[in-house]
Amino acid sequence: MFEKGEMVYYGTAGVCKVGDICKSPFDKSDERMYYMLEPSDFSGGTIIYAPAEGGKVILRPLITEEEARALIASVPELEPITVTNEKHRREEYRNALREGTPLSIARIIKTVYERRKNAIKTQKRLSDTDAEFDKTARRALIGELACVLGMSTDEAEKLLNMSLRN
Repeated sequence: MFEKGEMVYYGTAGVCKVGDICKSPFDKSDERMYYMLEPSDFSGGTIIYAPAEGGKVILRPLITEEEARALIASVPELEPITVTNEKHRREEYRNALREGTPLSIARIIKTVYERRKNAIKTQKRLSDTDAEFDKTARRALIGELACVLGMSTDEAEKLLNMSLRN
């Protein structure tokens, strides 16, 4: 169980602070405990209530600084997500996001990076699916990298982009 004040990773919301641990504010008959999560990159007091046990969305501790540096170093060798049928690309990206590991999210970013390079070469437009999932994956991964490496999201994005270009 996570502690109040701890930083965690929650689904596509990315890095969140555990603001409190409480019973459901919506259903008084629900006896389960919930984490009151405050996403780090949303403004306006957004709060997410996530079951402390048995939730459907990934809720995990943040990676360590060492794991973050190893992930960034491994990006040039990462295998992009391969899709045999373009109609299944969206589902493959969704599956990678649902898995919620930094590696699976980095693979989405690497895949879209490669597809963007190819689109520029062939003077074609990047698909909306690629752009949408790249934005979601980048927000999640860059937020986590920035948090664990103690840097701004701009610095973390530059670091990731340098790794992609290698």
